[in-house]
Amino acid sequence: MGMLQLRPARQMLAGLIPLTVIVVILVVVLATRLSTVSGPLRAATATATGTVTSTGLGAAGLQVAVAYTDAEGSPQTGRLTLDAPRDIPLQTSIRIAYDPQRPAAVFAAGDGVTTAVNNIVNGLLILVLVLGGAVVTTGVRLLRRRRLAQRPTAQVLLRRAKYRRGLAERSWLVLNTVRGSVYVPVYWDPALERFGEAQAAALVHGSPVEDALLAFEVQGQTVWPSGRRRLDPPRGVERDVSPQSDRPVSLLRQVRTDVIPVFFAPVLGLLWAYIDQSGPAGFAFASLAAAGVLFWLPTVYGSDPS
Repeated sequence: MGMLQLRPARQMLAGLIPLTVIVVILVVVLATRLSTVSGPLRAATATATGTVTSTGLGAAGLQVAVAYTDAEGSPQTGRLTLDAPRDIPLQTSIRIAYDPQRPAAVFAAGDGVTTAVNNIVNGLLILVLVLGGAVVTTGVRLLRRRRLAQRPTAQVLLRRAKYRRGLAERSWLVLNTVRGSVYVPVYWDPALERFGEAQAAALVHGSPVEDALLAFEVQGQTVWPSGRRRLDPPRGVERDVSPQSDRPVSLLRQVRTDVIPVFFAPVLGLLWAYIDQSGPAGFAFASLAAAGVLFWLPTVYGSDPS
C-alpha cells in the first residue's frame, strides 16, 4: 500500500502544506522588506568614531547629532535615529558607519535602522527554524511509522478509548498484556468508527510489552500510532466511543476539526507584539506563523474528529 493511501500520511501532509505556504509567503515579504530597510545600511561602507553633540532632535525626539572626521580628514556631522528614547550624555563617543557619498547618513548599533534590520533577520531565522523543524518532524514520523509494517504481527484483543485534554481529543487503543493494560495513541482512521468499548480482535505489529511504537491492522486498515505506548491511562477526560453508524468521517471534516486551535493565533500574535515591541507588523507576522503551527500540531500528533 502506498504511503499516501494511508489516512495518517494524508493528514500529516494536509497540515504541513499550509504551514509551508504561510512560511514561504512570510519569508518573501520579510526578504523584500529587508532589502528595502538595509539599503542605506549597505551603503554605509566607511566607519569612524563620532561624538554626540546634541540629543532629543526631530519630531519624536529620537534623533541624535553626531560629529566625526571622515576618512579624508574632513569634519562631518550627521544624525542618528534611535529605536527608542534613551538618555545619551553629550560628548559620548560612539562607533558609527557612514555613507561616503552622503556623510550625513550615519548609523550605529542600536539605532532605528540596525534594530529594524536585526528584527527582520531574526524573523527570517525563526521562520526557517519553524519550517525546518516541522518538515523534519513530519518526515521522521512518517518514515518511522512506515517501517512498523515490517515487524511481525500477532493477534490481540483491544478496545478503543477517547480522551479529551483541553481542546485536544485523541483516540487510544487499549490492549491487555501480562503487564496490565497498555494504552497506545493512534491517528484517526475510519476503521476506528466501528469500535466501541467492547473488545475486538485485531493484528498488532510489534510487541505490546517491549516496543514503544505499535501499529495495528484494524478492519483491514493500517492504523498508525501517534505516540508511544504507555502503561498508565492518559490524562484528560474519557469520552464516549460508541460505534458510529453514519458516514465515515472524511479528511475534510478532520481538517475542520484540526483548524480549531488556529483561533488562538491572534492571542500569540498579541503576546509577541507586546514582548518584541514590533507593533501591528509584528502582530500580523506572529499571528500568521502561529496559525500555521497551531494547525500543523494536531495533524502530526494526532486528533479525533468523531
